[in-house]
Amino acid sequence: MEKRPLKTDFYIQHLYIYVSEADRMALFSGFGFGHFLEAVDMPENLLLLKHPYEEASFNMHTHLDFATREEYSQLKRARSNRRSEFCWVDFRSEKQLNSLTAQEQAELLYLGHKKEPVKSPFFTTLQNDYVYLAGEEKEWTKIYFRRMEKLGALIANHFTQIIRKETNGQHFFRRRMRDLIPELPKEQFHKLRMDMGEGVLLSLADPEKTKNTIELHVRTVGEIDFMDEFWEDIGETIRKPLSGRIVYDRKLKGWK
Repeated sequence: MEKRPLKTDFYIQHLYIYVSEADRMALFSGFGFGHFLEAVDMPENLLLLKHPYEEASFNMHTHLDFATREEYSQLKRARSNRRSEFCWVDFRSEKQLNSLTAQEQAELLYLGHKKEPVKSPFFTTLQNDYVYLAGEEKEWTKIYFRRMEKLGALIANHFTQIIRKETNGQHFFRRRMRDLIPELPKEQFHKLRMDMGEGVLLSLADPEKTKNTIELHVRTVGEIDFMDEFWEDIGETIRKPLSGRIVYDRKLKGWK
């Protein structure tokens, strides 16, 4: 018997990812700064190239603003409440900012303005692990990774957070550890890196509908030029066949 096409309410979360391995870059849609905060071990400080945060500190050498780890929750709130481009590069100490050459400063300004590096997105003086670039409309987020293996961990952590909140409620941290769904293995996403080079949609099925499993569906959808149109047509996209799936079996208590 022919299967019925899935409806949009079958899923509770979608994430689009396109990866350029050569550039060490991932382009996301459906992923913002709040998600990033929850998914990675955040660096000590962020050099703010474009931002909406009015309480930022000011560096005299570069004439650029920056925020410390203690301010990330306020930075997240400012990003949520105000319409603005949001671009940053991480660094460890203000001494690094004060050591930036004129050429490096020019490249940082170009990076924030054009949303692409002049040469490398990674600066010798800053030793940054990430470059985070997001537009005003919040339709896309471009992230450069010094170590691309961190991409798999980011995606795994992102969906683990969503799954645990959905299956155990908003207060899942109060649950006993043995009751929590195990973390999604980051290795699952290392295997998908080649597919991500073509552009994939990751869709988390509603656990209420899949019952004995938790399922993350993978569809190869290509490189998308207009994200607003892509999300408007999501109903058509999810009719496409799956190119893969990642499944948690509740009875066996394991991912496969």
